[in-house]
Amino acid sequence: MTRVEFFKKLIRFGLLALLSLILLALGNRIESDKDCSKCPGNGICKGKTDCNNY
Repeated sequence: MTRVEFFKKLIRFGLLALLSLILLALGNRIESDKDCSKCPGNGICKGKTDCNNY
């Protein structure tokens, strides 16, 4: 393995680790079960019954 290959692999591993940290940090904020279709203007809702923020 040459020095260039080593640095390329090191940079790829670093970027993968950074992406993993970002996903772990933001993963708990992702909610896929939000249904804001009944909110006025399909606004931002905190849950299925909260339609005050839009």
